[in-house]
Amino acid sequence: MFTNKLMLRKTVLACAVVVLALIYVIQVIAGSRSSVKDFIIDKTYDTIEIASAQNGTITLKRYGDFWKVNDEEADTGKAKLISDAVRSLHTLSVISKSSGGDVDERYGFTDGSKITVRVSDNGKEYLTFEVGKDAANGQQNYIRVNGKSDTFLASGALRQKLSIKPDELKAEKKEEAPAPAADTSLESEGSETAQPNLL
Repeated sequence: MFTNKLMLRKTVLACAVVVLALIYVIQVIAGSRSSVKDFIIDKTYDTIEIASAQNGTITLKRYGDFWKVNDEEADTGKAKLISDAVRSLHTLSVISKSSGGDVDERYGFTDGSKITVRVSDNGKEYLTFEVGKDAANGQQNYIRVNGKSDTFLASGALRQKLSIKPDELKAEKKEEAPAPAADTSLESEGSETAQPNLL
């Protein structure tokens, strides 16, 4: 009787050890497949294309430290703000693994709502991503990266930074100073007809 109880206790303990070991393995695997990812471009790039139904297609081209938007001079500060935003995407979690239909509608990936961004250099594409609706207070957005169906929650207020019209990115044109008016006072004095001296 005592032996049977001892064997039962050992069996229960052994099963508990196996269960704990399995839980540990699952946690390790889940940790190695963390849903938090950073998509970083660590190469130079010369083109950022932003397309949306609201603002059409905007093409930012870099020439050294100089930017053009749709072949016109761009505001350097605004262009750099966009460049910094697309260079590094930080995600917080995976929201959904599927796409299409209701999922696209829920997270803002319909053709009329999403913003599509392509980053490339000399025609070689480095990163493509779509920005859906705002989440929380507008500082987070839903995004999909490189054509995959995974929907991530990303930080960085991407929609706010990328919802911009081409004209808003153009550099302000410097107004030319008007040419100084010609001084005609001397000419008028010289052109007056001398009056004859009647005395």
